[in-house]
Amino acid sequence: MGQRNPKLLCVDDDQQSLSVRRVFLEAFGFDVTTCSSPRLSLRYADLTEYSAAILDFQMPEMNGGELAEELKKRNPQMPIVILSALSALPDDTPNSYDAFMCKGESGFALVNKVQELIATAEKDEAAAERKPLGVMRKVPAMAGIVAGIVAEKIESRRGHHGSLHLTKNPVA
Repeated sequence: MGQRNPKLLCVDDDQQSLSVRRVFLEAFGFDVTTCSSPRLSLRYADLTEYSAAILDFQMPEMNGGELAEELKKRNPQMPIVILSALSALPDDTPNSYDAFMCKGESGFALVNKVQELIATAEKDEAAAERKPLGVMRKVPAMAGIVAGIVAEKIESRRGHHGSLHLTKNPVA
């Protein structure tokens, strides 16, 4: 049986950064899921077991430290790297991440750090049996993802047309 590629969750409100990071990480064999919404990324994490997460720090909705804290509640063993343009994180940042790196650092350094953290997590988990996500946990998460996507579409249409006009077709 072949070895599966590690699954990464990358969250950043900057779409261009996400696109570049995805291409770079996929070149190193990672299976990358990107998301520009911290709240929506939590729904993804409810549905998929990721090998690690790479989070921007400065984002709307919640910062990377707060997102890391929420992700660790869902999967305490998942390694989390906070990647930021800041040279240091604020003192009040929740300590729920495993590594901090500046966006100016080499992409190779990021790959090495992620590989190192995943290897350590896999060693730690070797003795413990992981429980698969139950169907009851997946269904509400899937509904949340759909609701998030619909909300984003509605907001984008409001932005283009000023206001949104919905019509309702009664079913006969």
